[in-house]
Amino acid sequence: MNFNNPLDPVYKAFAVADDCFKVATRTIQIQHEELIRRTQFLGATPEKANSALEDAARQAADLAILALFATFERFVIEHLQTANCLLAAGYPQQFAIKLAEKFESEVEYWRFGEILNLFKGEVDSDLIGQVKQIKQYRDWIAHQNPSKPPPTQTTPETAFDILTRMIEQIRQTHTPPPEEESVDAVALA
Repeated sequence: MNFNNPLDPVYKAFAVADDCFKVATRTIQIQHEELIRRTQFLGATPEKANSALEDAARQAADLAILALFATFERFVIEHLQTANCLLAAGYPQQFAIKLAEKFESEVEYWRFGEILNLFKGEVDSDLIGQVKQIKQYRDWIAHQNPSKPPPTQTTPETAFDILTRMIEQIRQTHTPPPEEESVDAVALA
């Protein structure tokens, strides 16, 4: 399936940042003074420099998960908002139009777990569960409530893979067939 993945720009930015951390680590290891001048790494002990880079890399990975999930959440909400066009064409016409308008404006405020449940039966339930686990971790990253233990940790690579599979399954089950296919289906019925 060929489509534009809305997660690609976020994941590519993370991959570049991850590579930058690798380059910085190598630069610090050889103490290339010209490259580390005017940074906190000039004269720093290897332990202190590596610790700072590891902390920054971990923070960047958490922020990537936060951004990946926010982008995924926006995709799902916009997908549902545009899906209401099919609802608006229903019967009775006036009621269906009002219901579609309410749906479009209100879906933004629904609990995202409940939105994900709308896809049960069309999307793999295990995949929905994995997405909910990523959301729990994303919520923990965003709020970091010290009185609550962190949920199962994930990586940006895993989040990207799972969220991409969910997007693919949503698009696969919710993309109407081209006009000629739908006409053929009606003719066969």
